[in-house]
Amino acid sequence: MNRLMIRLIRKSGIDIWYTEGFNPHPYVTFALPLPLGFEGEYEIMDIRVMDDDYDISLIPEKLNSVCPRYIHFERAVEPQDKVGNIAFASYDILFDDNGEVSKALSSFLSKPSIIALKKTKKGDFKEIELKDKIKSYEISTKNGDTLLKIILPAGSNDNVNPSLLLEAFYGENTDVYYCFNVARTDILNASLGRFI
Repeated sequence: MNRLMIRLIRKSGIDIWYTEGFNPHPYVTFALPLPLGFEGEYEIMDIRVMDDDYDISLIPEKLNSVCPRYIHFERAVEPQDKVGNIAFASYDILFDDNGEVSKALSSFLSKPSIIALKKTKKGDFKEIELKDKIKSYEISTKNGDTLLKIILPAGSNDNVNPSLLLEAFYGENTDVYYCFNVARTDILNASLGRFI
């Protein structure tokens, strides 16, 4: 995704700032990189243009003109929050199951304790308690399938990948396995306001 964004910026003709040094790179960062295999409905990319008087409202139109159809830029604004203020992310997890997983999921999430195994940077595994980390959740059906809307910690202080929750769920419900799709729908600050 990072390489794709750099190519799109070059193709669009937007003059962005490059890092200094022996091997200059375009300055492109993502506030909260999207986990592999997830969809993103609200993603934030930070770039710095060379001209301070450049009209940043033109950036989405320029990028959309060179984008593949599955990527769309909504708007460009001056940053209002610091990346360290990211506290949560909301996810939609859709189970392709004709609504059958709803009862098992409801029972699993209402348990007093949900333990998951998380891989450390050293390659070891440690147990973490997920129940305390779930900010909120809602289970419903959408076109006959089960939809889980959930808010989990995200950012540099605490970060819970929904895959941990799904692994714990399927570890306890080995008799069922349904295909699912995970989409991150929003990035939030500590007061659950949208991160901008």
